[in-house]
Amino acid sequence: MTLIVWLTGVAMPLNMLKVSILSPVLMQSFSIGTDAMSWVMAMFYIIAAILAVPGAVIVGKIGYRYTFVLSLLFAVIGGFIGTIATDLTVFILSRVVEGVGFGLVSTAAVPAISGWFSPEKRGVPLGIWAMNVTMAFLVGPSLFSRMFEATGDYHFIWGVCLAFNAILLLVVLIFYRDAPFSFDSDGERGRSAGEASASSHFANLKRVVKNPAVWILGLVFLCEEIPFLGMSNFLTTYATQETDISMTAMSAIISVMAVAGCCVNPLAGKLSDVLGTKKKLMVLSCIGGTAYAWMVFQTTTVEGFVPVIALNAIAGGVIPVMIWSSIPKVVKRPEDIASATAIVLFFQQLAALFGSRILGMVVEHFGSFSIAGQYVMAPIFALGLVVVFAGWKKLP
Repeated sequence: MTLIVWLTGVAMPLNMLKVSILSPVLMQSFSIGTDAMSWVMAMFYIIAAILAVPGAVIVGKIGYRYTFVLSLLFAVIGGFIGTIATDLTVFILSRVVEGVGFGLVSTAAVPAISGWFSPEKRGVPLGIWAMNVTMAFLVGPSLFSRMFEATGDYHFIWGVCLAFNAILLLVVLIFYRDAPFSFDSDGERGRSAGEASASSHFANLKRVVKNPAVWILGLVFLCEEIPFLGMSNFLTTYATQETDISMTAMSAIISVMAVAGCCVNPLAGKLSDVLGTKKKLMVLSCIGGTAYAWMVFQTTTVEGFVPVIALNAIAGGVIPVMIWSSIPKVVKRPEDIASATAIVLFFQQLAALFGSRILGMVVEHFGSFSIAGQYVMAPIFALGLVVVFAGWKKLP
């Protein structure tokens, strides 16, 4: 069940990533600049952010299984629209539809996986879940750039993603099942995950909204994801515009970053289970992220990206695992996990939206990725460290 949920989670960032990896191609195809391209990227996140908190109610009404089914249906429909799109308006519409799918799946994923594991053993499976984005960055860049080199047509790539989403939809329909039990915060088995999901209505959401620890987790995630996702979306654009690194070479570097991140994700989860702490590893990740943001857009050679790759793994490989595995710990009832996940997810989607927009505007205004990385993104990462220390007593 963890694998099925994880694969569904991989499909969504792949749908997101195909635009950022091929942004130079799309900018040329639609005759738009960096700032306009950031809006195309942002549309995906705007819809996901709008759906984040209502998604908890949707999950409560229809359950985890049908949430995954609905998410993949929107991904298939959006992918089809994008495949046949020939103008920018239709293309943006496809991003809106795909964004609906992205916004729903993450809300259900954490509680769906958590239902199968006791609280002290959730670090590794939720670490595996957190690999969904890094795995997309591992597979997507090289795959998409090579397919474009072979075909010269980005529509073909949309068709491949469409087929992947359709296959996963069939897998979920045939094989997915909710956990037949759930655990409370003390590790005691209770009612089934499906029953817990069905009770996640507005009353549960109101209770979670009053939990300060949930908001602290959201703010930490906001400070990490704004620079991390914002910079990730423009790495190929930076390479082709300000360095001699080709799009193919930069895509390979992004894939190596993803390999490192995929290794760090479950290791971070296991380490947090062994140490019995999440917040200390959050501190490490925020420091590594600040250094990453400072260096990445000053690096102009393939060899120079070696330390950047290591810092990227610390920045993006630790915080997501700590956030997702902290959620079941800071809420008292299993049925509250979906609502807490929705609130944290809302911050993540805001970060994805603002990351692309902020970076696009700074680069458009100053004409420099370096300025955006050093003087805008790095301080935002450092702000996450401040939030961790400010909420220290509330974090697990």
